[in-house]
Amino acid sequence: MDTKILDFIEEAYIELDKIKVKEINKSAMDFGFKKGIELINIITFNEIDEFIKAIINNEDFEIETTVYFFQGESKYCFLKYLSNYNVLIIKDQTEKELVKKVKSDFITSLSHEIRTPLSVAKGNIYLAMDILNDNEAIKPLKKVRDSINKIERILDQLTLLSLAEFENYVLKFEIFDPQKIFEDVKNDLEEKIKRKNVSIDLDLNVEMLKGDPFVIYTILRNLISNAVKYSYENSRVYVSIFEDKIIVKDEGIGIRDEEKERVFERFYRGVDAKKYARGSGLGLAIVKYLCNLAGYKIEYNSQWMVGSTFIIHLNTDM
Repeated sequence: MDTKILDFIEEAYIELDKIKVKEINKSAMDFGFKKGIELINIITFNEIDEFIKAIINNEDFEIETTVYFFQGESKYCFLKYLSNYNVLIIKDQTEKELVKKVKSDFITSLSHEIRTPLSVAKGNIYLAMDILNDNEAIKPLKKVRDSINKIERILDQLTLLSLAEFENYVLKFEIFDPQKIFEDVKNDLEEKIKRKNVSIDLDLNVEMLKGDPFVIYTILRNLISNAVKYSYENSRVYVSIFEDKIIVKDEGIGIRDEEKERVFERFYRGVDAKKYARGSGLGLAIVKYLCNLAGYKIEYNSQWMVGSTFIIHLNTDM
């Protein structure tokens, strides 16, 4: 192939003869690659031994990692080796990673700054509730307390998503009450549920669950939120919780057959979904990510204009 054509692509293109550079494009040249030089004399990274092994064994290889270029500087890159073509592709992800880091730091800082006054406010609310004996006066304080709890859960979700983006979220294994998780979710979605007059029926078949309560909360919240969002007015959503699975079933608009393969894509929303409700298209992508993280399996059945059923098979071996 004439590598001059490849000079127009942003990624570095390196054709190899075993571990020796055979052909390069302009981007590869800018990174410091030269023909006839072995890779190990041009770049290095923590997983380079695995990469060289993949080349020797004629296996595909890909990774995102920090790469040190001997004639330049360190960059955070995506590397992909195509064994069938003896080609290495390198894409500089440094700027993208920097933006993610700035965003993560901003969310962490924002979360910390907001939590401090919220904790003070919550403490004063509990103090006032202890002092007051008038039930009518306590009612609005309870509403304020519940709203603060809701804000704290939103901050928890933002933090989780930020950690998830860097794949840094560490699972916490606890024994917890699924009834409380369900009630928290239901309270968070109270306005949405009332607006459509949807009934949420809970079938609880276990007293306690083992796992990460915040992961279960986030999965359940997103599934119930979607179920309510795409349900018809005055309909029902059914939630069943067992020791080994969680089921969320609705009687809503369902998913068209041609859209089913894409439901877990980030930011994807079906054509008809946009007509029924606003949304980011992140809900099911988050659910899928958390299921993979926790070792859960997700499956669903859906019929257009009839409804959907999502089943989360829990990992009971934790």
